[in-house]
Amino acid sequence: MLGLSNTDQQELQENVTIIIHSAATVRFNEKLKRAVAINVIATRDLLLLSNQMKKLKAFVHISTAFSNCHLSKIEEKVYESIIDDKLITLTECLDDQQLDQLTPKLLENCPNTYIYTKRVAESLFNKYGKGLPIVIIRPSIITASNKEPVPGWIDNVYGPTGVFVGNATGVLRVAECDPHAIADIIPVDMVANIVIASAWNLDCRRKKDSIEYPLIYNIVSNAQNPVTWLNITAYSISIIILETDKIKLSIFKFFLHYLPALLIDTIASILGKEKRLLKLSEKVDKFLQSISYFCIRQWDLSNKNTQDLWKSLDLKDKEIFPFNVEDINWEEYLCDYMRGIRQYMLKDDLSTIPAAKKRPKWLYLTQYMLLIIFIIFVFGYITWITICSIKRFG
Repeated sequence: MLGLSNTDQQELQENVTIIIHSAATVRFNEKLKRAVAINVIATRDLLLLSNQMKKLKAFVHISTAFSNCHLSKIEEKVYESIIDDKLITLTECLDDQQLDQLTPKLLENCPNTYIYTKRVAESLFNKYGKGLPIVIIRPSIITASNKEPVPGWIDNVYGPTGVFVGNATGVLRVAECDPHAIADIIPVDMVANIVIASAWNLDCRRKKDSIEYPLIYNIVSNAQNPVTWLNITAYSISIIILETDKIKLSIFKFFLHYLPALLIDTIASILGKEKRLLKLSEKVDKFLQSISYFCIRQWDLSNKNTQDLWKSLDLKDKEIFPFNVEDINWEEYLCDYMRGIRQYMLKDDLSTIPAAKKRPKWLYLTQYMLLIIFIIFVFGYITWITICSIKRFG
């Protein structure tokens, strides 16, 4: 029961009016036992606690727009899970090693344990949340803020932010991605705003109408203001290769990630310094593999409920709690996003931007020169070995 004492449980049951359930592990490669404990069991326990809350007006659960990503069209409704409570029992009975062996079979068409457990958590609401005033918010790929607390604010390297940081620092030059696919990104402050607005709207509607719970809102950008990955790179990143062909991708990774890392680590080893870049390149590759599923596909995500909710706000509330994606100017937003990454993630002062703009061309030129020298060296070495062999064996 979430580690709560009986006294604390009673206090909550007597006084709580609104619950915003945003706690989760968002690690894509989280162990199944831990992902279930945080994303599924905790949700169930909170629902059990909520059933005893006498003054509850709204229970807002934050899920993900990709909780049912096995479908091409995702509507604003709860989809049934085939396992729900059985999964909890399974993780409580089996150890980590047994679960690791079973995880691929359980996931089937799910890309990772995060999506899988968020899907299962949604299915719990029909069983444990009957009669409760429940709202489920499904954001797509959450990115930097649009306006609040300041434009471009960001404090983590999840999703596209990790790609931008990797590219900005020079360790990521190619990614598995369909440049023409829609990148369904949504600013974090818009998600916060719809969470608040949905709780208010639910209480207003409860007083007037008979409502079928849960109410679901897909807070996404594809339906009203789509932007492609190619648009994003054009607005934000100077040089990055987006590729879906596996062979080309492997070639680009070898020459642009692993080979430069190997050369620099070799130089570091000669100078008696720590070799770090090759390990970093391997980490970057694992990160790219974890997000590639969402970069080479696109979904039809409906958001009628979200649009209706926006229309129900008066002008003043629309100013205070903006979440209308049609109002996003992607070029301005992505410019702020890049500044935010520079300022809040990389801790680089904005006054250094003019000097930094001049640096990449020389860095890329140096890299390509090193690659050319290396290729010439390898080709020359192979030619020398071949000539020696011909002379030896006549």
